[in-house]
Amino acid sequence: MYWLTGVLGLALAVAPFLLGYSDHQMAMWTGIVLGVVVLVASIFEALDDSKAKWEWWVAGVAGLIAVIAPFVFGFSALATALWTMMILGVVVLVVAGYEVFFVQQPT
Repeated sequence: MYWLTGVLGLALAVAPFLLGYSDHQMAMWTGIVLGVVVLVASIFEALDDSKAKWEWWVAGVAGLIAVIAPFVFGFSALATALWTMMILGVVVLVVAGYEVFFVQQPT
């Protein structure tokens, strides 16, 4: 499911421009940085032959940060940015958590 987190990471990165909150610097850069982190972790997972789980942990932590970022960085009043970060962050967190805790690696 690395492709799913890759798409979600891309969505986080481009959302400020598509949804119109790129004028708020903190919301824009938070989305871009977290989106790139999730996207890069997904690319590493796709290319990893050993099937280590560190990439999922990185994506999960980025998802968790996306959920709390609007409150920590002070853009929770921007409804579009708030809900975009919350929804995408929760989905990334759930997918990464599923991969870490429930998917068995082939031996």
